[in-house]
Amino acid sequence: MDEDRVCNAREHGLKGDGQANDQPALAALVDELGRACKADGRPRVIFCPPGAYRIAGATTAWRSGVSLTGAGEGATRFILESDGAAVALAGFTRLQHGASRENHLADCMFFNFEIDGSRVTLDEYDPRAKGLDLQYMVRATFRDLYIHDVAATGLGCDHLSDSILEGVYAMRCGRLNSGEQPGGAGIGIGIGGWEGIERANITDCIAHGNATNGVFFELQRDMWPPPRGMKILGCHCTGNRFGISDWGADGLIVANCLMIENRESGFDVSGRGTAGVAGRGGLVSGCVLDANGKDGVCLDGTPGPYTIRGCRISNNRRHGFWHWRMKEGEDAPREIVLEGNDIFGNAGHGVRFEREVLDACLMTNRIRRNGAGAFAFEASMPGLWREGNREAWTASD
Repeated sequence: MDEDRVCNAREHGLKGDGQANDQPALAALVDELGRACKADGRPRVIFCPPGAYRIAGATTAWRSGVSLTGAGEGATRFILESDGAAVALAGFTRLQHGASRENHLADCMFFNFEIDGSRVTLDEYDPRAKGLDLQYMVRATFRDLYIHDVAATGLGCDHLSDSILEGVYAMRCGRLNSGEQPGGAGIGIGIGGWEGIERANITDCIAHGNATNGVFFELQRDMWPPPRGMKILGCHCTGNRFGISDWGADGLIVANCLMIENRESGFDVSGRGTAGVAGRGGLVSGCVLDANGKDGVCLDGTPGPYTIRGCRISNNRRHGFWHWRMKEGEDAPREIVLEGNDIFGNAGHGVRFEREVLDACLMTNRIRRNGAGAFAFEASMPGLWREGNREAWTASD
């Protein structure tokens, strides 16, 4: 990349000494580079050498074609600070900046730095007090970031098209969230703004100790059709309320992830999100869901289908798999598939259905040593296909 397209932040007014407020200088530099990119079509990069960059009092409005890189987690630290107001490192939203499909950010990368949100104080909880708060992005990249102790969601970006998150560590985010309020996740991606296929990947991320979800996709408006194209691969989620959640995607793929010792469920599909719409058509494959505070897998609100295949679902403090009805009046879901799973050591049932499901398929699962038995069907199951399971009904069998 040409030298004039990489700017050393220290040469443009940022101090990185942990004392000066670097936010005004960062905002001015982002504006300058955004204008330059708009004029000639060439994206720019801000490089922040090792240091502690204090970002106090305001969120920097981001510009298309501007990327931010550092010298590594721990080396380049952005310290968010406020006294009563929501502050994020970077923001670009529909309400504050007119973000939309027509007015989106393109070709932005956030790479190789740390965001510390421990100094943000709020008069009352505000979901905008994130680490990164960006909407409507095309070809966005978030890589090798350590985001921790943020008041709301760590990386909370919505409507990402052709975008990737890789190697993001989100720890203890949602610090001021009760666990029941909006946001408060390690990584939370709002979906639906582009309609159709959004193409967003979350790969090899770690989310620990966050107030609500470790990682989740959430449909933002109930009138929008659930979009397709999302994947969560190789992530590790521990100590969150929910490990990974699907709150409104169509065909979400979750593969080779560990969802361990979360406070409620390892994997959650439900209509708890903003739009009240649950995911459907998803596939969970090759995951370990172990020692969660309630259930390994929890489904409610989904119209189906949904497939859980080749997973270890073990030692959860309630059920291994639990399908229930949170809201009355919903149509019966269809085609819930449990295939080839190893389900053992759960305190309640290995598999428990508390609502009617049409054409469920339960096959070739190995279900043993569960405290209340292998299967429980507390509602009618028209068209149930149950074949080839190896069942031991009680913990003593």
